[in-house]
Amino acid sequence: AAPIRRLHHLPSLSLIMESCPTNSSQIKSPGNSIMQQRFLAPLFLTLSSSLSSSVHGFQLHPPQTTYSSPSRVVLSASTSSTTTDTLTDTEVQTLFNVLADSTLLYDPSRGTCCRNRCSGCTYLDPAGNFLFDEYTTNNNNTEEDSRGWLAPYVNVDFGERIQTSKWSTLLFPPASSDDSDDDDKSAKKKKEVERKEFTTLLEQQLSSSSSVVSPLAIQALWNTLSPSVGYPRLTSTEIIRAIKGMEGAKSEMGGAVTYDTFAKNLVAAGDQIQQLGGLSDGDEDSNVVDYDAMEKEELLGLCVERGMKTNFPKMKRIIIEELRFFDANGRQGKRHPVKNTLS
Repeated sequence: AAPIRRLHHLPSLSLIMESCPTNSSQIKSPGNSIMQQRFLAPLFLTLSSSLSSSVHGFQLHPPQTTYSSPSRVVLSASTSSTTTDTLTDTEVQTLFNVLADSTLLYDPSRGTCCRNRCSGCTYLDPAGNFLFDEYTTNNNNTEEDSRGWLAPYVNVDFGERIQTSKWSTLLFPPASSDDSDDDDKSAKKKKEVERKEFTTLLEQQLSSSSSVVSPLAIQALWNTLSPSVGYPRLTSTEIIRAIKGMEGAKSEMGGAVTYDTFAKNLVAAGDQIQQLGGLSDGDEDSNVVDYDAMEKEELLGLCVERGMKTNFPKMKRIIIEELRFFDANGRQGKRHPVKNTLS
């Protein structure tokens, strides 16, 4: 759209010069200077007349420009057209209960231990077992931790103690027996979850407990667990990165997320969906661009078309994250130097 400006323009110099009289007898000026009589007096008279006629009855304002909003991707969460304006506390609590663990194991080595039981390893107890910290909802001292945590891992293995996170068990179930002969298909099923499958798995789990959440809540959860809005599929690695990158994640527990932090991020995702137009009816993948199916050169070309700076690492995953963030926010994101997330 063309900019809207409310600043009145003064007459051009050529118009002023054309209005200047050529005969000095037409000018009544107290001065005796020929320059006053032939040019300066008519110039001032013309300016005064123009200003008084232009400004009278109006207020001068500084220039204001109105631009159209950038195009953004609005995602739908279900074929149902029923949506809610905001997420309810019951929906947030229900989704958290489905995904969170009541026991969390933390590796004090932060992944640096090779697990080969090296002699003199500081992460072994006197009996030769691996050290780990265990947090449970029964033994915590704060109300914030009383509801459990989103675990920042798929599983942890301390030899005598192995634990798999609840969210990974739900979203990445073992392959069925029909797929066992197809190694590639089995591996893909365990590593990725499609958007439609994500909804199906959640609804199956919720139906077993007679719980119901809105399409908006499911879409907000998908966006929260995605590195950025608009992903057609997710891997467990991307979900772990999203959990650790949530605002308020507890770094002292490896990036675990409490209920309060989860609720804050989920509600923010729901509000963002509503601000961008809410959920649309129809196929849930209709507005999702499958960047994963594109070649790296095509992705970089899209970045250039959007006017994005391409000074980021030329890895396909990084390029897709940059494009997804741009689609959701209408601008290029800034990458956090430590969390490696865009904001």
